[in-house]
Amino acid sequence: MVDTVARELDCILCQERFSPVIEPEEDQTSYDIYCTSCVKWVQIGKSDPVRTTFRKILQLEGEPLALAIQNYLAPCPCGKEFSHDSGKRCPACIHKIKRETHISYASSEFHCIWNIEKLKEIEGKVFKYILDRLDSEEENLNQLIERFENGEIDPGPYMESLENIQIREATEVAAVKTWAMLAGSKIAFPSAEEHGLAVHYGSRILVSIATGLEMGYGTSILTTLSREEKNLDGPARKEIQTFIKKIGGGF
Repeated sequence: MVDTVARELDCILCQERFSPVIEPEEDQTSYDIYCTSCVKWVQIGKSDPVRTTFRKILQLEGEPLALAIQNYLAPCPCGKEFSHDSGKRCPACIHKIKRETHISYASSEFHCIWNIEKLKEIEGKVFKYILDRLDSEEENLNQLIERFENGEIDPGPYMESLENIQIREATEVAAVKTWAMLAGSKIAFPSAEEHGLAVHYGSRILVSIATGLEMGYGTSILTTLSREEKNLDGPARKEIQTFIKKIGGGF
């Protein structure tokens, strides 16, 4: 297991000094981590649920965050590992090899970028975080909207509270997506019902669970929700049916 990221390296191909990229630039939404052997790569978004989980729940930043991401990535389809130093090859050499070999990022075969079995090491922490948030006395989005619709809060304070809740719930939803990927559909949906996730967040959280399963197993959100819809009832079932119609081209 890698426990450090080199600040600078001499490229093994051109001998030029370079610094590995370990996070997105301020003006970028993602960055790439290349295989140590071939020139395939994975793209890590700033808002990737697993990255958000590492940052917000495990409180990792900078090099520790980069190491966690690198250590929990699934192996490259070629069998080697993805690494921030690209196998000690500088970006210029990597791009030259890509041009010469005509390697593209696109692939028709699904490949989860995360090592799900290894990530199960943190599943308990993630689920505990979710349960703790359910027990929190902080106002959630549904409660805020209800107060606003009842005239209990003015537009200005409402908008400020709305922004704060959306930022907080973005982390909570990322945790739900990560947990769903680790738990799998046979556990995620029954557990969500048992612990009242839809009651707390609204039935939209079921879409988030389906998104996590798509992230981990490649099953489309539409397929997952169509399969689970028959097990739902009340407002949740109605909202999921509406969602299915929309993304299925019914509207």
